[in-house]
Amino acid sequence: MPPVSRRGDVKGFLPRIAWGVLSANPLSYMINPVKLPETAKILVIRLGSVGDVVRTLPAISALRACYPRATIDWVIQELSADVVRSVRDVDNVIVLPRKRWVRMIRKPVFYPRLIKEITGWIRALRRRRYDTVLDFHGILKSGIIGVVSGAGRRVGFKKGYCKEFNFLFNRIHVDPGDPRLNRVYKNLEMVHAVGCDLPLPKVWLTPSEKDFERIDAFWSEISPVRSPVIAIQPSSSKNTDFKRWFPDRYARLCDTLVETLGATIILTWGPGGRKAVEEIQGLMTQPAHIACSTSLMELSALFKRCDMYIGGDTGPMHLACFSGLPAVVIYGPTDARVNAPYPHSLHRVVRVDIPCSPCRDKTCVRLDCMKMITPEMVFKEAVSLWETARKMEPSPSVAGREVAVRS
Repeated sequence: MPPVSRRGDVKGFLPRIAWGVLSANPLSYMINPVKLPETAKILVIRLGSVGDVVRTLPAISALRACYPRATIDWVIQELSADVVRSVRDVDNVIVLPRKRWVRMIRKPVFYPRLIKEITGWIRALRRRRYDTVLDFHGILKSGIIGVVSGAGRRVGFKKGYCKEFNFLFNRIHVDPGDPRLNRVYKNLEMVHAVGCDLPLPKVWLTPSEKDFERIDAFWSEISPVRSPVIAIQPSSSKNTDFKRWFPDRYARLCDTLVETLGATIILTWGPGGRKAVEEIQGLMTQPAHIACSTSLMELSALFKRCDMYIGGDTGPMHLACFSGLPAVVIYGPTDARVNAPYPHSLHRVVRVDIPCSPCRDKTCVRLDCMKMITPEMVFKEAVSLWETARKMEPSPSVAGREVAVRS
C-alpha cells in the first residue's frame, strides 16, 4: 500500500500522488486490450471545453455498449457539466468546481475553507471505489485526479499524445498511432484499449423539453421564419482570436445568403460574444436576428430548429454537428484534420492550403490563412450543403442513434 493517511488530509494525499507517479511505468504501452470486469467501476476524466467534451461522447457510447452493467462516472468542470448530465450513458456527473477554487486561491483568507473543500471532494471521490480510470484529458490536473481517485487501473495516452507529463500518472498507455488523428477517433482508441473494439457510433445530442422552452419563446419573437434558417457563430472562446474570421466578411456572407437564398440568419453567441454579433448585424444591409442567451443544451435545441450552421473551429461548431445540424466550417490556423467535425455529421470544410497552415502561433498578425478565405468561397459551400441536406431524409440526428436524456 502507498504511504497515505486514512484521515484524507493534504499531507496524506501528497504521498499518494507521489506513489502514483513512482508506481506507473511510462514505457508500458498498450499492446493487447485489457478486458474489464462486467461490473467495473469506471471514472472518465475529461475536464475541458464543450468541443472536447462532445467529441468524447462516441467513445463513452461505445464503452457503455461493451459494458452495460458497469458504473460509468465522469469528472467534468462547470462549463460543460450540463451536456454530460443530459447523457444517459453516464451514471454520475462529478463536477470539479475549478472556477470557485481559483477565486478562493486569490484570497488567502479563504485558504482554510479551500483546503477543506478540496480534501472533502477527494474523500467523496475515493469513497466511490473506482477500479478503472480513463483519462481522456491528458494533463497534469487530470493525472492527479486519477491517482487520488484510488483506482489501480489508470489508462491514459502515451508520451507525445498528452501534456504536462500526464503519462507519468497512468499505468496503461494508449498509442493512437497518428499525432494528427481526428480527436473523435483518438478518444475511441482509449476504449479500444479496454476491450471495446467497436466502430465509431452514431451519437446525437437530444435536448430536453425544458431546453426547448426558451428556444420556442425566442422563435415566436422572430416569427415568421423562412427556410433555410442559418445559425452563424462568429465568435470563439477567450484568448482564441486567431480562430475568428472577420466581421465584415461574415456580414457580406449573411447579406448574400439572405439575398440569394431568402435565408433567415440567426447570429449565435456565447460568453463574451455579444459584441461580435452586434458588430456583424450593424454591418449588414439585410435583416438578421441575434439569438437569445442560452445554456449549452439550449444552444443545442436552437441548432435543432435550424437548417445549417456556419462558423469557425469552435466548441459551438462541434455542438452543432453533434446536434445533427449540417455545418460549413471555416478553418484558419487550426488543424482541420485533428479538429475535423464529427465524421457522421453532414459538413463542408473551407480552408486554404498554404505552407504555414496549420500552425500553433497564436500571436500571428498576418493571418493569411484567414484573409485568403472569401465570402464567395463560404457561400459556395453553403449552397452545396443546403442542396445536399434537402435531399436527405431523415436528417442525420434522426437517422443515427440518439443519446437519450435523463428523465
